[in-house]
Amino acid sequence: MYSYHAHVHSLYTVAVSKAAAVLVAYERCVRHHPECAEFPDALSELRARFGDLRTAVESLTATLPAGVGSAGDLTRHMNWGNHWIDVKGEPLSWGSDARFVLECDLPAVLNAFNDWYAAASVVDPELVERLRPFNSVSHINSAAREAWTIFKTRATEAYNLPDGIDGHPLVDLLFGDDDPAVSFLSASERRGYRNLFEGLYTLHRNPIMHNDQEPNPAVADSVIAFIGICLSRIAPPKADADT
Repeated sequence: MYSYHAHVHSLYTVAVSKAAAVLVAYERCVRHHPECAEFPDALSELRARFGDLRTAVESLTATLPAGVGSAGDLTRHMNWGNHWIDVKGEPLSWGSDARFVLECDLPAVLNAFNDWYAAASVVDPELVERLRPFNSVSHINSAAREAWTIFKTRATEAYNLPDGIDGHPLVDLLFGDDDPAVSFLSASERRGYRNLFEGLYTLHRNPIMHNDQEPNPAVADSVIAFIGICLSRIAPPKADADT
């Protein structure tokens, strides 16, 4: 998983699977009285499964930004689990915490991370909203096509360029050396944007516009992110531009 977002979700999935295994082992353990012959084996299995969960939770929370990992009561419930399962060997005293970890605490942490990520990562809110209907129904190709349409429309409207211009000619008018539309950027910045978007048009936009092919989701996300970064700099939404 290349991206930070995907990495956190992968760690969350592992933690949830470990929490489910703990819940199964816990319910097996509490079915036996501590004096039953089966209890030591059940407790040993629970301790092993809880150790796996603790490792998974530590990996997850270590990866999260400050404050996010404390969402819900995950830390408290895990500490009590360590106390009653590993230290005391009295799993009955852990009560319903095993189910809370799986059904409440871990989802609360993931929700807090998703909220943080959404707030920290939005570069161009209009782009996000325009693409939301496509992403909601997994139309990746349509979202990528729409992102390029938004780039073309916003750029031409911001600098009063001809409606029919697109592709490399549009990039040249925006960032070229001969009377560039985006004149407030330095020459090196314009050169960087020009090289970037000429490459993106050639390698991404043209293939999906002219061929019936689904883009790689990770590639599409990366290109859309670049488009959002560029738009926020050279052609922000009108509400932002007027403030």
